Amino acid sequence: MNKTIHTESFQILIENYDRFITVRNYKVGKSKNLYYNPIKEFLIWIEDAGIRDIKKVTSKESVKYYEYLISRPKHTGSGTLSEKTIKFHLFTLGLFLTSLLENKEINESFYIPGYADHGTKKHRNALSVDEIKMLYKYCENHQESALLSVGYGCGLRNAEIEALDVKDVQFATGMLVVRKGKNGKRRDVPMSDAVVGHLKKYIEERYKILPSSKALQEALFVTSSGKRMDGEQMNDMLKKMSVQTNRFELIQKQITLHCLRHTIAHHLAQNNAGIEFIRGFLGHAQINTTYIYAIKNKRSKPVTTF
Repeated sequence: MNKTIHTESFQILIENYDRFITVRNYKVGKSKNLYYNPIKEFLIWIEDAGIRDIKKVTSKESVKYYEYLISRPKHTGSGTLSEKTIKFHLFTLGLFLTSLLENKEINESFYIPGYADHGTKKHRNALSVDEIKMLYKYCENHQESALLSVGYGCGLRNAEIEALDVKDVQFATGMLVVRKGKNGKRRDVPMSDAVVGHLKKYIEERYKILPSSKALQEALFVTSSGKRMDGEQMNDMLKKMSVQTNRFELIQKQITLHCLRHTIAHHLAQNNAGIEFIRGFLGHAQINTTYIYAIKNKRSKPVTTF
């Protein structure tokens, strides 16, 4: 790249970084500029963003830079940067961060996203809002509507839905309590008015038609015999719901609880919900898991969740 760094303090930083990678034998032979140019590009990008003090760089800027990298055209040839190039840029940014900390040029670290190669991961079908509405429309009972509401409307994991008890649906506060999420962490998930309505009808219905049992008194989703429903049974119910629509495209997607969770994550990101909100809503322990949705949907049109 032909641009130059104008901020004097940045020029000093990159000189210090240059010495840092030289001492560690990163700058040898053909790799002389390999570890240098990505950091030069980062500092120029920071300048263009209006930042003149490295201590002002936060995880927010780091993520924005990541977004810039995955959409940046190649300097030579056509297309955008390859997965390998993006990963190397992020690696050198990690080296630069280490250099800054060792030289006490910053007081605390900032987050560097990890590259997520969506193409190598197992494909997950995300539904459109119209498809979600279609599923609701063809629900045959309140239990089906309630399951759809908890899976999509609250974005819970399979195991989290299995473990739900009636007491976890707190209508007074409008919250659904996940007592033991991933890694045993508790979180309170907000319920929309639509979700509240579906759950109220289902809970009223289940007390009327299901036999009395301890499982019935505790478990939220139960089978016709009053036993706690497991994930496989819930996914079978979703499959039945998709068949009820008589829409081949929907049936072909093989909808699961995880598909519903994946779908609401995309819909929230497309509606520009904040990273921290989505992270808390889904119960992600690592924030970079949430960035996958935010970045993938960065240029998508806003949608209306149901």
